[in-house]
Amino acid sequence: MHSETSFDALTENPELLREIEPSRCLQLLEAVTYGRLATVDAGEPVLVVVNHIVDGGDIYLRTRPEARLARLTEGGRLANAVFEVDSVFPGAQSGWSVMARGRLSREHGEKRSAALRERLVAWARGDRDVVLHLQVQQLTGRAVGTP
Repeated sequence: MHSETSFDALTENPELLREIEPSRCLQLLEAVTYGRLATVDAGEPVLVVVNHIVDGGDIYLRTRPEARLARLTEGGRLANAVFEVDSVFPGAQSGWSVMARGRLSREHGEKRSAALRERLVAWARGDRDVVLHLQVQQLTGRAVGTP
């Protein structure tokens, strides 16, 4: 008797979804200039597209003082957050996604904030002097398609 779930059938159709090693996740995170930051504000999900830099394995971004993300981190408050970067290649039916989970806070040291602001050129215009820091606690990634 021959079954569709036999070993031969499984080797002919290998799984195309695979995990990305943490060191490669970090490389991919550093290779792109923007991503999506997700958090929760007053019980509602918030998803913002932002440009970023990676420094020491953590993620930094700039925002306006009156922005929602700035308000979430006022007075030393921390917010759980997820930052995601990805790239897709529709013609090849392939792509990858990296997710960094951690705690979002404000960068408070003025000298450190100024140095980060110099490296963080915000795409949006206007006053974006608040530097936010996502302390990465977990970094995971997945790729789909032929390796």
